[in-house]
Amino acid sequence: MLPLHFKRPFQLWSYQVSHRRLVLRARPGGGLDGTVEIEFLNVLGMKLKSQYPELLISPAPDTATTGIDEFVDIPDRHRSRYTTLLVSDGSDDGFVICGSLHVHEN
Repeated sequence: MLPLHFKRPFQLWSYQVSHRRLVLRARPGGGLDGTVEIEFLNVLGMKLKSQYPELLISPAPDTATTGIDEFVDIPDRHRSRYTTLLVSDGSDDGFVICGSLHVHEN
């Protein structure tokens, strides 16, 4: 499933702290039909822009070299439950540390 590449604008749509749920959304328009939502569940940490002209999501390289481990401390016993994903527009990189990712297209 990864990497994902969407050539359409996305924006940070919602974050529910109580459910640790993050949603990025692309609306229809510009010759593109339907809404696309990227849903991250069980989010432990993130560093994102509010808008992306296009969206790339891929597995993060070694988190020790990217500094992500300094941002979010995950105990070793729980590390296997989470995935660190790079979120980018091709020029600026951010990340999401989450339990799962779902793509919804309408």
